[in-house]
Amino acid sequence: MHIIRRRKINNNDYVKKDLWRPVKVSLLYLREFSETTTLHGIRHVGLSNIHFVEVGLWLLCVVLSIYGSYNLMYNSYNRYNTNPTVITVQKNYRYWYIQFPSATFCYANPVNEDLAKAYIIKKWNVSSGDKFDYYMKFINEAVNVTYENTHLMEPYAKDPDLNKISIKDLSSKVHAELRFKTTIFNADYQNISFYPVLTEMGECYTFSGTITDYLRPNGIPLIRNNYTPPSCNFFNSLCYARAESLPRIVMYYVHYAKEVPDIVDKYYVVMENMERDTTFTFWEMTSAPELKRLSPSQRQCRFMNEPMDTSTPVYSYNICRMLCRRKLALKYCGCAPHFYMNQDNVKECDLKGLYCLSPYTEKLLTLQNTDGTPVECNCLMTCEDAKLFLDRDSRRTWSYPVPWDIRFRWAIDKYSKTRLRRDVIYSFEDLLVSLGGTVSFFLGCSVLSFVEIAYFFTIRLFWFLIRRRDN
Repeated sequence: MHIIRRRKINNNDYVKKDLWRPVKVSLLYLREFSETTTLHGIRHVGLSNIHFVEVGLWLLCVVLSIYGSYNLMYNSYNRYNTNPTVITVQKNYRYWYIQFPSATFCYANPVNEDLAKAYIIKKWNVSSGDKFDYYMKFINEAVNVTYENTHLMEPYAKDPDLNKISIKDLSSKVHAELRFKTTIFNADYQNISFYPVLTEMGECYTFSGTITDYLRPNGIPLIRNNYTPPSCNFFNSLCYARAESLPRIVMYYVHYAKEVPDIVDKYYVVMENMERDTTFTFWEMTSAPELKRLSPSQRQCRFMNEPMDTSTPVYSYNICRMLCRRKLALKYCGCAPHFYMNQDNVKECDLKGLYCLSPYTEKLLTLQNTDGTPVECNCLMTCEDAKLFLDRDSRRTWSYPVPWDIRFRWAIDKYSKTRLRRDVIYSFEDLLVSLGGTVSFFLGCSVLSFVEIAYFFTIRLFWFLIRRRDN
């Protein structure tokens, strides 16, 4: 009986010793790591010939060093992510070339009466009478619909026959022809023309635009080979363009070539037998090439080739606002108005959909909630921009025997002697240097020290366990 009991006790002791064995092996390996690592302070923690008080002091120093280095490294990384750029002022204006501003004009009423009459006869077989007047009024109001007058669609939204008509298709069939003559300050740019562009005001026409080449009414980008945008220099005494022989009253916008007019932007009206002359000053923002290496959230701006989504292939601040309105329309009425690009094939608003938007006119135009807070659009400024400011606006009218004409001119007369530039002040290389200096200061290690840690706890640990198992 005594022999059996002694064996039981020995077996229990063996089991207890076996349970502690992994812990002892782990401590043995950690001691081996501390004796060979190049991380300062860790070696003293693992020494067996020093007092435990010393071990505690060294351990406290190591923990404080790791905490301090973590805080500084976090601050450096946060600075790189949130504020790595700086805006500088440049003064060498004699060497600058600014891209000549674009002009976009829209017909005050783009409906061609003859085309509209032919459409009514073909569609409804009506050529006169009250029914004809009803359809003609519908065409004029439907083709001219914007966010400002969607309430006019109320009587037609209840007509099932009219509600099936695509407003975009109708506009293309009754739209007035494009007719003009242009003159520009440099004969090298005489081949530049007005091209159709899709805006929130409907189908308009842009001269010398860059971004508007991607906003065509047919959805197919305009590819212009060997196209060089016109540019102006301080030594250009004249930098202007003029459009004349326009067939009807127009509203025109003057804007940066890499921008598109917004529905709330200022426009200028040109009536019959009238010439309007508008000159501008400008404020320009450029960017360093290194800026493209940063993400939009880091630099707080976007380039033209960084679109927000698939519905529009390019980016600008006004395009972002347009997409924000489009998303609100989808949210409130489940459709997108016909005057937007539709690359993602969402439902196009019919007459009911357009009338559905009428209660939200103020919010859609201002992009502000009823309490005055802005709608969340996440629209960043463009990294390269030129803000135009009206300097002089003059109008001249004439009468018979001067030939009938509608024309307007836009120009830059005064050049700014300063401009702003976005530069990278804290690049990824600066971040690496900062992180390396912080870790070296607090822990006395380098990149190879981290390679050493990875080696010790992967390959070296694997072979250590293999040797222990064999032994």
